[in-house]
Amino acid sequence: MNDSENQNISSKLFLGISSQVLLMGFVSLFTDISSDMIESILPLFIFEIGGTAVILGLISGVTNASANIFKGLSGYLSDKVNKRKAFVVGGYTISNLSKPFIGVSPSWEMVLALKASDRFGKGLRTSSRDALISYYAEENRGKAFGIHRSLDTTGALVGSMLAFLLLFLGFIYRQIIFFSIIPGIIAIVLILFVKEVNPKKLEDEIGEKEKTDKISRSFIKLIIILGVIEFASLDLSFLVIRAADYISVSFISLIPIFYLISNIVYIIFSPINGSLSDKLGRKPIIILGLSILCGTSIILAFPVQVSILSLILIIIIYIFFGYYMASVDPISRAYVADLAGKTKRGRAYGLYYLSVGLISFAESIIFGLIYDFFSFSAAFIYGAVMLFICIIIFSITDFSKIIKKDK
Repeated sequence: MNDSENQNISSKLFLGISSQVLLMGFVSLFTDISSDMIESILPLFIFEIGGTAVILGLISGVTNASANIFKGLSGYLSDKVNKRKAFVVGGYTISNLSKPFIGVSPSWEMVLALKASDRFGKGLRTSSRDALISYYAEENRGKAFGIHRSLDTTGALVGSMLAFLLLFLGFIYRQIIFFSIIPGIIAIVLILFVKEVNPKKLEDEIGEKEKTDKISRSFIKLIIILGVIEFASLDLSFLVIRAADYISVSFISLIPIFYLISNIVYIIFSPINGSLSDKLGRKPIIILGLSILCGTSIILAFPVQVSILSLILIIIIYIFFGYYMASVDPISRAYVADLAGKTKRGRAYGLYYLSVGLISFAESIIFGLIYDFFSFSAAFIYGAVMLFICIIIFSITDFSKIIKKDK
């Protein structure tokens, strides 16, 4: 019996969540241990090898946009070939075998190339992985995505802590980045045990009408708005650089701890907000998260003198950022699943990520240019204004008439 025949969508392990969702969560956990050993210090490493805010913005903008564009293409292809697992396995393998070599990069150009390879892997896997999660989750998609993302972020927490401990023990940025290959290999082994879902079999169960359903213009409107929200969102790399202004140079190793605090908040609130969105609706949770990020951007725009108060303030800012992520990231994915039929989810997630990639391409580059050529205050005020505009647009747009729950 092959993987496709071995599916059991309703099988639960605990917490009312499919064992397959949990397995993918643990794959993400080890992948994020690897990733966040790097990400929590990468902006500092880029500055160490001669980068600037513009270079940081260029790397973030190009790699994130590329990842999302590849997500769009892979989602479409996974629907066409009726396969998910191959894209997921290939994507995790490419990412986890490329990013550790950032540690041996002599220049920011090589960092860009390796980050692009890592993001290509992320783009290859994400739409298919999200489609698998939504198939196995059934009606509890908000909860499933919330728990999956909590495991993902637990990995980020562990990765940040490892980065801090290794810095504290005297390891340099390059060594820490290369050591990230160990959890990455564990993730590659685990993903091999994920079961395939056969969309054709699901089509037969749903009926001929569902087969012919097409993604509506209203759905396109939603993913464009979600893409604009991504454009307005604050890139974490700039929060890391700004955090350095709140502490003395001798305490720079605390930055991974700030990163860790943000991830703890995400772990706590991601499943809570996911379950609330299943009951109260997706929109109010997303609006709350965006409003908190808008306020946070305004706070970051003001100059600060290094003191115990500035240390407390930056910790609070990271707490706010973690709550924002828990309010927007998993809920947006569940929103996409609400509007897409069971047989179109791979394509739906593909369109969502393609929209995010195309619209947000210039986000980090523009922010970095303003940061370098004007000031950090101008950059964060720009971000706050963009977020406010997005909140207004998202608030006045009615999606209730086009959301169709799967029967």
